[in-house]
Amino acid sequence: MRKITLGEYRNLLHAFSTGLMSARDFEAGYSRLADEDSATRPEEISRILGSVSADIAALSSDALSNKDRVDERELRARVTEALRVLDAMRHGGV
Repeated sequence: MRKITLGEYRNLLHAFSTGLMSARDFEAGYSRLADEDSATRPEEISRILGSVSADIAALSSDALSNKDRVDERELRARVTEALRVLDAMRHGGV
């Protein structure tokens, strides 16, 4: 385990939100980062990263009802919003 920087998450979120990577590659990369991450983060940042994890699960889970699932387009929109909020926090806009 290592302390994953917020920048590593941001780079991954950005690559997916701009279409530079597929949902499958994003899911794999995000899971890898989350599994390796031992950093302690402020509650708001943890909540945002947790919501991205939940959105990824909603993309790939067969256990969810149809109304709870997201497609790749919706996942990309949610990731873009998460990135926007993280950027605003970083620049004092929230």
